[in-house]
Amino acid sequence: MNRLTVLLPALAILSCNKVDAAKPASAPPAVVMTASGAEMILIPAGEFTMGSTGEKRDESPRHGVHVDAFLLDRTEVTQSMYAKLSVSDPSHFKAPARPVEQVTWPQAALFCNVRSRAEGLEPCYDENTGLCDFSKNGYRLPTEAEWEYACRAGGDAESYWSSGKPGDAAWYSENAGKTTHPVAQKKPNAWGLFDMCGNVAEWCNDVYARDYYGKSPKENPRGPAPKDDGGDPYVLRGGSWNSGPGALRSSYRAGENPGFSDACLARDAIGFRCARKAPEGPLKPAPKEAPKSGYLDQVQGPTKTGLVYEEIYLEHKTGAGFPERPARLEAIAKGLKESGLFEKAERIRPMAKVEEWITRVHSPEYLARVKKACGECGDEIRFLDTGDMPISARSYEVALAAVGGVLAACDGVASGRLKNAFCAIRPPGHHAGADKAMGFCLFNNVAIAARFLQRKHALPRILIVDWDVHHGNGTQDAFYSDGGVMYFSTHLSPFYPHTGAAEETGKDAGRGLILNVPLPEGAGDPEVLKAYEEKLKPAALAFKPDFVLISCGFDSHQNDTLGRLAITSEGFGKMTRIVKEIAAASAKGRVVSMLEGGYNLDNLASASAAHVKALME
Repeated sequence: MNRLTVLLPALAILSCNKVDAAKPASAPPAVVMTASGAEMILIPAGEFTMGSTGEKRDESPRHGVHVDAFLLDRTEVTQSMYAKLSVSDPSHFKAPARPVEQVTWPQAALFCNVRSRAEGLEPCYDENTGLCDFSKNGYRLPTEAEWEYACRAGGDAESYWSSGKPGDAAWYSENAGKTTHPVAQKKPNAWGLFDMCGNVAEWCNDVYARDYYGKSPKENPRGPAPKDDGGDPYVLRGGSWNSGPGALRSSYRAGENPGFSDACLARDAIGFRCARKAPEGPLKPAPKEAPKSGYLDQVQGPTKTGLVYEEIYLEHKTGAGFPERPARLEAIAKGLKESGLFEKAERIRPMAKVEEWITRVHSPEYLARVKKACGECGDEIRFLDTGDMPISARSYEVALAAVGGVLAACDGVASGRLKNAFCAIRPPGHHAGADKAMGFCLFNNVAIAARFLQRKHALPRILIVDWDVHHGNGTQDAFYSDGGVMYFSTHLSPFYPHTGAAEETGKDAGRGLILNVPLPEGAGDPEVLKAYEEKLKPAALAFKPDFVLISCGFDSHQNDTLGRLAITSEGFGKMTRIVKEIAAASAKGRVVSMLEGGYNLDNLASASAAHVKALME
């Protein structure tokens, strides 16, 4: 799901406005008990007037809206439910009965899909694009029209409390004590919904646009179409524990970046509740008591390993006899298929329009220079910057797709959809500098991934493990004084690129976060595994990474055509398991691995199979 950086309006503290009392509903809607024991309200179909006059520009013009019947959670999703269905509870204010918060829009959408599958329903969200299929019967986020209609309980009032006392029905800045509170402690609205205002602001399914109301359809409006680049803010409704009374209105709306990049709103003030379309048949009677055990006790979080592999990666032509060649990926695909792993993995499609993320590591001038140089190749193979960086007409396009594949994998793992991933991509990246191509590398895929995770997914501490036979000089340079990234490398020395001495340990904020383990010619499994157990593991466990990236070079395999180390395919499996142990300790198991070197085709097939098999365990 491709959600990029947007600066958005915060939930500002607005002046208190006098509002009318809510009109009572003629009859309370039905309360439905789900298979998980959660209560939902069957919201009847109806029409209402959406928006306000004179409050905020994005709330006008007022316009008539019809919504079909739907089910809506009676409370915000609590931490106890979220934690049992997802990888872990991201909330700041911990307590099982409090609403889950610090949830990104993709995480909320993923939760809806997981909840749907657990109850035997059809998931609504495409987990690659984030688009919602409203024809499905599973859970989804409510549209903002549904949310406002439910909050108003079908009436015209901006609030559902009487005598101008929002504290009767909402936790907000004047009574919350700078924290969330257990759900359903305040007065519900006329339709029995709790905390529609205050406690946490709630994600809606819709893309946010300030001027959308001027062109909104009357029938079941679902917001503007998302942009292709994924850089859309999404709608938040209801105000939160840190909002002033002016935000506790049915029509109040705000926009926020779906992944919290450049977030203006406090992350621990954002949660959600689920909706789904009304069942077509008669409603099942609610059980007399909630099941003592069921799907909430059985779901253990994501279980699938993702795989990035695309035919476009074969279009980076490097010339006859060049070691970094398309046949490398064909050998990996063959090895994974013969071992039955290719079909077991979940295929990941590359993210589009990744130039913004590339320029967080490389200069815009370098990006433009690579594009221009490749565009001028025609039918020729040319060289960029150094004699070991061949390029051809589609090399720029392929390199963008390689970055896009890695970022899509990171998105899938960071959002909890996948447990880990392997990216069979080319060209490789760990030698590429901010302004220079070298060593078969155009863009530094692993460095870009680290910045992406820090910026988009708010994961500040990234561990990069590099087991290529060559030292990743470009990666080390990118984070030498950073402080948020630990870089660990085992590599042959002396050898190209003649960096990576043990004395190179970082500087300033990055001091001690660069760990180089130079290895002599012929070193194999015993020496490498010792370094991983005695050097990587204690340092990484002390660092406590939020996410682990692997620069997965198989040229350290024995009998590689370029390297002179002696790691076996079984050794790569053991190294993978050690990295997984580290990730399990502090990073919720989150690992994304991406191909670097490796030039013996038989080695590539066997080592990649051992690596992916270990990831899948």
